Amino acid sequence: MIVRNWMQNDPLTIPSDMLASEAKRVLIDNNLNSLLVVDNGQLRGLVTRHNMMRMGHYVTRTQNPDEVSFFINRLRVRDIMVRNPATVNADDTMEHCLDYGKKLRVAQFPVMENGVVVGIISATEIFQLAAHLCRSLEAGTLGKAPRRQTSVQASQ
Repeated sequence: MIVRNWMQNDPLTIPSDMLASEAKRVLIDNNLNSLLVVDNGQLRGLVTRHNMMRMGHYVTRTQNPDEVSFFINRLRVRDIMVRNPATVNADDTMEHCLDYGKKLRVAQFPVMENGVVVGIISATEIFQLAAHLCRSLEAGTLGKAPRRQTSVQASQ
């Protein structure tokens, strides 16, 4: 199993000069867990829902009007993004992707091919893979060969 077969193709990307408050809105409106930050075709970073919510929580907790104003009107994605995030290649195995994620303790990777972002793989796709494997395992262990009906079962 390779990453290309499980990744989300053509992920939504944002520029690094976008306001953080706008990026938060994009995350929420599109029900995403992360956004890739791309400038001039180059991957620059990653913004996660968790980081955005934590930032917003911090700002509202301070209850300082200047902090709130700064967050809404001046803070840019480049100020809070994870710079140069770890990536995987589209032709990497899912096993490599899972091991790498566990090692780095990250839940999503931009997927690259020839230096260009072609997708993203996250916990959502990993759960889809796990469900697929569970169904395959059940089918393989529960139904090796269909049971033949006896004449009594067939007439009932």
